[in-house]
Amino acid sequence: MRRPSPRVAASTAVAALVRAGELSPDPADRSRRLVDAALLASITGQLDEVPQLLADAGQAPDTPTGLVFAATAHLLTNNEGDVDAAYRLLDRALDDVADTADTTGLDSYAVLYALLVVSIYAARPEPWELLKSELDRFDPETVAPFRLCYDAYTDPVRTSDTVREGLARAFAALPAHAALWQVVPLAYAAVGVDDLYGYRYLIQRMIERERDDGAIGVAIAGLLMLSIDSYERGQWDEADNLAREGLDLAAANGYRLLGEQLRFQLAFVAAARGNVDLTRALTDEISTWAAPRGIGITQSCARHARAIAALGEGDYEEAYVQAIQVDPPGALAPGIPGRWAIMDLVEAAVRAGHIDQARAHAAAAQQADMARISPRTALITAGAAAVAADDDEAGPLFEAALSLPAADRCPFERARIHLAYGQRLRRTRVTTRARLHLRAAIDTFDQLGALPWAQRARNELRATGVATSRPDTSPGTRSASLTAQEWQIATLAATGLTNKQIGERLFLSHRTVGAHLHRIFPKLGITSRAALRAALETITPDENDQAL
Repeated sequence: MRRPSPRVAASTAVAALVRAGELSPDPADRSRRLVDAALLASITGQLDEVPQLLADAGQAPDTPTGLVFAATAHLLTNNEGDVDAAYRLLDRALDDVADTADTTGLDSYAVLYALLVVSIYAARPEPWELLKSELDRFDPETVAPFRLCYDAYTDPVRTSDTVREGLARAFAALPAHAALWQVVPLAYAAVGVDDLYGYRYLIQRMIERERDDGAIGVAIAGLLMLSIDSYERGQWDEADNLAREGLDLAAANGYRLLGEQLRFQLAFVAAARGNVDLTRALTDEISTWAAPRGIGITQSCARHARAIAALGEGDYEEAYVQAIQVDPPGALAPGIPGRWAIMDLVEAAVRAGHIDQARAHAAAAQQADMARISPRTALITAGAAAVAADDDEAGPLFEAALSLPAADRCPFERARIHLAYGQRLRRTRVTTRARLHLRAAIDTFDQLGALPWAQRARNELRATGVATSRPDTSPGTRSASLTAQEWQIATLAATGLTNKQIGERLFLSHRTVGAHLHRIFPKLGITSRAALRAALETITPDENDQAL
């Protein structure tokens, strides 16, 4: 694609390309510029204009260019998000030009970006193999970021160091006014090796510019990746806000596939904070939509979120059932989200009594050298090994996990390791040290708002003979006498929202909201919505400890 200068607003550039095409005396030039306009329109939210622009360019649906755009339409437009259909169209388009080295009829960025999206979301080998076959077809400069993506997602254990070095060089080489479409493939590669944090500032700045200038599609993708990074770093409110911002843009502009992935970020935050009903509602909705469209990563993410929610509830058998559908015990894959779920499966298996499966999975992670992928994966792998170990071997393994550099950058995983270590020490009667780790876990879980995990840690600390410390009792502090979901509903109701409006925000029926309020009022000692605000400001956390 002969793209306009990044200084030019993307939405303005579409009109400029159309006008340039109209003024072109050469039919080939006219067609080329209109195709460029169509590709740009596909990322600016002007999706309805794409078919007419292609028709005006003389690109029939059965030409290679027409097939590529049809694939893009299946991914991005009309709320379709059909990954299987997009893959078939891309395969056909590339097959049509396979007998010639001439790729002038295809836009390299359009082909590679569509293949990348299909490969990530399909989560199966065939699309990745097709992408690999195309990396030698186009010019090296265009291909470079997509090659990093291929390595990061298909073989991160072997290539993670090389990918990180390549990312550092590529980001450093970006022009001062680089556009987000230049950055998004690099950001996907960074997510593939858990390395996005160092480039957040650049992506945030570009999102602001591109969103204002009209490059909606790439701005939504950027918000998704920032939300993933924020969740990893324990900035859950930020992750939730970024996901909701992206979801609003996706819904307003018809980018359903990206929108559903943003819903998963809401589901992960809800799961970790103990909002089980919202987790189930979100994952059920997304899975129902995605399953017939071949979006394989969706099924794994749904299982992972449900496993986290079940672990928080203490439903370990359910957590195990969900986790083993991400990766079977002892047969884990290095991709996403399998490597992120290693400790979840191991903990669920240990607590549900499947000790052999837990140890097989922890051993498989170590034998595959999963720790090489990223500091986060190293922490998860080390934590899993400690959780699965015998009592006489566990202590050094827990200490080694907590001393890893990633421990401070991944607070949720660190706190869970503190909790598991404290539980092990309490059980083996090393009470003083158990208290230290349990207090550390409580502090972090409280900061994150991971209420069920904080309560588990408090219960363990009480079992050592120590009363839990009193959390902040200042006005407006979250009441621990309510569950995470009850607190959300009560807070929204206190602002004057109706049950229907609350349900729309939390993906619940208005009847479910009403039932929650029916339980909330007695807990707060009130009989009407009008008294909610005052009750929420005066309730004390100790009441919560007693209630739970």
